[in-house]
Amino acid sequence: MQSLHNVLLERIEQVNDDIRLFRLVPADREKGLMKFLAGQWLDVHVPTIPKAGGFTITSPPSLLSSQEPYIELAIQNSPLNPPAAWLWRPSESILGSELQVRVGGSFTWPPANFQAKGRKLKRAVFVAGGVGINPLMSMLSQLVVNREAGDDLEVQFLYSTKDPGASNLSRILFLERVQQLYKALGDKSRLRLFLTQSKDKGMDSESQVAGEEMSILRRRIQEDDLLRALGPVDERSNTVCYICGVPGMTDAFVELAQKATGMDERNVFCEKWW
Repeated sequence: MQSLHNVLLERIEQVNDDIRLFRLVPADREKGLMKFLAGQWLDVHVPTIPKAGGFTITSPPSLLSSQEPYIELAIQNSPLNPPAAWLWRPSESILGSELQVRVGGSFTWPPANFQAKGRKLKRAVFVAGGVGINPLMSMLSQLVVNREAGDDLEVQFLYSTKDPGASNLSRILFLERVQQLYKALGDKSRLRLFLTQSKDKGMDSESQVAGEEMSILRRRIQEDDLLRALGPVDERSNTVCYICGVPGMTDAFVELAQKATGMDERNVFCEKWW
């Protein structure tokens, strides 16, 4: 079992009404932070709450070796979750607090089966539903670091979330950051944003954001969207697919990806969010 590490709550950023970003730094700078893989989560022990809360790391592992190392968490407003409720107290009352954390989780990048066999990946496909983008954010950020080191991986990203309205896209969790990362990934990679609505379910439109590597579709992700993202059948043996979202969406797309012609079901990974 991983050991506990002491960290300080250095920064809190309010993304929207439901999500806060938390920056954790080592309590002892000389010791540094723990090691983790992109996609893992932290058990977070907060003062006065006996049970830890599990929250996904959204920053890349590479930041731990920077001059100012830190780990970022994105935490949803959850009054019935005691650790989350503590972290959603007024910022001024908890900033600077010392917390204890432990690394966990097996939904990780890079895929161990490719590393072990020495195979070269050609394509990575990510499917995110709502806050299921959290672990994929860490992975995508690390992929950009890898790209700067010479990795030429093609990255397809399908991101589904509730439509906040045309004038409120900035309220979508991590959208601006994902767009910036995609600029560094090159022309082969593609980002598609699917905006879902409770009304007008039949609406189906697509638009390209001027100057951005992103298409916006006002509908749910469909089977054909995922199959196209997986690439040509004869190249799928070198494709991996990571899916994270609510159980209904995750189960359906995992089954589709695993059974897609040319795909190896061992190259399809998932994590469910309730």
